[in-house]
Amino acid sequence: MKRQRLAEVSPWLFAAACALLALIIGAFAVNNYQREKKLMTEALLQKGITIIRFVISNSRASLRGEARDIHVAMWRWTDHVQQAIDYTSGQPGVNFLGLLDSDGLILASSNRESIGTTVGNSTLLFVESLEDNRNLDGKFRISNDHTDASVVFQVAAVFSPFGIRFYTPAPNGQKFDATLLEKFIHRHPEYQKWREQLESLSTKKFTIVVELDLAEFHKAVKRQLLQIIFLSVVLLLVGIGGWLSLLTLQGLKGSQSRLQRIRAFTDMLISSLPVGLIATDSLGNIRICNQSAEDIIGVSEEEAIGHLPEKVLPASLADTLRQSGSGCDAVQQKEILLTDGSMRKRSLLLAGLSVVDSEDRFAGSMLLIQDLSQVKELEEELRRNEKLAALGKMAAGVAHELRNPLSSIKGLAVLLKSRFKENSSDQETADTLVQEVERLNRSIGELLDYARPHKLQTMQISLVAVAQKAMSLVRMDAEAMGITMETEFADFLPLVEADQDKLIQVFLNLFLNSIQAIENGGVLRIKISVENARVICTIADTGCGIDPQYISRVFDPYFTTKNDGTGLGLAMSAKIIEEHGGTIEFESTAGKGTIVKVGLPVY
Repeated sequence: MKRQRLAEVSPWLFAAACALLALIIGAFAVNNYQREKKLMTEALLQKGITIIRFVISNSRASLRGEARDIHVAMWRWTDHVQQAIDYTSGQPGVNFLGLLDSDGLILASSNRESIGTTVGNSTLLFVESLEDNRNLDGKFRISNDHTDASVVFQVAAVFSPFGIRFYTPAPNGQKFDATLLEKFIHRHPEYQKWREQLESLSTKKFTIVVELDLAEFHKAVKRQLLQIIFLSVVLLLVGIGGWLSLLTLQGLKGSQSRLQRIRAFTDMLISSLPVGLIATDSLGNIRICNQSAEDIIGVSEEEAIGHLPEKVLPASLADTLRQSGSGCDAVQQKEILLTDGSMRKRSLLLAGLSVVDSEDRFAGSMLLIQDLSQVKELEEELRRNEKLAALGKMAAGVAHELRNPLSSIKGLAVLLKSRFKENSSDQETADTLVQEVERLNRSIGELLDYARPHKLQTMQISLVAVAQKAMSLVRMDAEAMGITMETEFADFLPLVEADQDKLIQVFLNLFLNSIQAIENGGVLRIKISVENARVICTIADTGCGIDPQYISRVFDPYFTTKNDGTGLGLAMSAKIIEEHGGTIEFESTAGKGTIVKVGLPVY
């Protein structure tokens, strides 16, 4: 149980914990490193200041010993400093100890050979940066400008040779306090001369510089670096060990997770198949029923899973499943016609086959269901279009061949009429012959209009204006038959690019069909709106409607349910709308009325 809980821990979470721990240890290590470096620096600084103070105090004590001979003290004070340096330079870790003037000239040094030489530019700039305040607060730096390329710790402080105050008269005859040395100097006969020399000496800037070895400093820094490296290596080893252990514990979980992902992917794949899939186990119970199968047969997955096919599936599907599970290796295929809950008939292609495992043992059966309804409709539409195309070509040829003879017949009929007596029966017969020839010519003209392609004279027009123009042409007929025309036009309708005359012809045909279908008064509704970048004109009437068996033939040429109709009106209207890139849909219920929807693309 404990191993399973550890396996639930993410390796990345463990890595984040190790990273946080490394950050904390690194921060402590860097802090210790900086603190050790600071402590070593302060120790070296204090050591340098102590040496400088010793040299200053020792040299001044020696000078006071020669106070009786002030002349000697004036010119030999550097010897006293040198003597103090010699005493001090034997300290361990002191590489150099010297007295410099303001120009960087070495006046006294632990290395007597360097006396009289000048220090390097870097040291000179460092010395010049000291404030001339004659105190013992030293300044330090780490220098590597030596010829042997060694790095040293330099400490420097301003040095005053005598460090005494001189007795000088004060305003109003008052006098400052003075030391015994000052009183002695003041009583000396050559006081004024020595005073000038002392003042000249006090205006000069002298510096004591001590250079300390950084070996101990480097040892301490290296020790801290070794500690940091050691801690980092230990942390790395601990992290790698923990990471490998955690990955080992997650082996089983990883395998289970991959199996779950494969199973989820398989379920998603089965659910997304565009073909219906129903599968049973070896006992015949349904185990799989995907979404496509639910949509086709109208049975949900909850209703089907765990049941026998005979209880939940239509009989034809259950029989196909039973046959595929009978042990036959061949695929059982057949096409059936299934009526769903909405009384819609679907043409389905069924394919059943048995499922066997790796040892060729029967594991169940599977049924694939493919809905061919749309394919059948497309095939029927294709056959219809091919028939219409052939009919159009034939009609164009027949019309062309008939027009010339009809013209001759009409001419002969007119000639015969002129030879008969007026108001005679023969003359009436000749008139009838002329009228029938003219009717045939009109029919042939309509047939040619339907068969030949037209070049549309398009422009930007308002579909409302077209509908109102067509309504004005049929309004008198509608009022005479007691028909009320109602309109509903949406605000701000966009324009369409179309041939205005052709659209007026379409709406005129549709309005006349609706008026002729309404008996003993009724309502004709015209609605224009916008849907999905199309301007839709809906024409609904309360007429007699059309029998359902004739709905699919309303746009066929020469199909009509009227005694005096030619059957080309709706066919011509559909052709014109298709040439405009639009759509025309027809819905009708016998005894209730008809709805026609015309859609044209927005300009």
